[in-house]
Amino acid sequence: MFDVDVSELRSLATDLGNIPTRLLPEADAIVKRGAQNVKEHMSADLAASRSFRGAAGSVSYDSDYRPGVVQYEVGPDKGRRGGALANIAYFGGANGGGGTVDIDAPLAAEEPRLSSAIGEVLDGLL
Repeated sequence: MFDVDVSELRSLATDLGNIPTRLLPEADAIVKRGAQNVKEHMSADLAASRSFRGAAGSVSYDSDYRPGVVQYEVGPDKGRRGGALANIAYFGGANGGGGTVDIDAPLAAEEPRLSSAIGEVLDGLL
């Protein structure tokens, strides 16, 4: 007969179970800052366009809170001045257009910072 001490394993399991509760507030702050950076980049891109500079103020972001989820939606708001024009800059309209302003570039520029910041938080939790 032999005994196995699994108390440290139980402690690790408990710690791992608490990570989501501790991670969400920090992840929210990081993702919110990322959403702000993407918004500013999109606004700057529109402001730099000769045709669409009037739509620069239409870019906004909204949070979508759900249990265990950190999510923000960034883009032109049609309810704001210039929002419909920004939509044409990104997606085009009945007469064509679209792609005048790159919708993917702001997120691509922010992704390394987001990944790094989330990685640092996870390293600190484990």
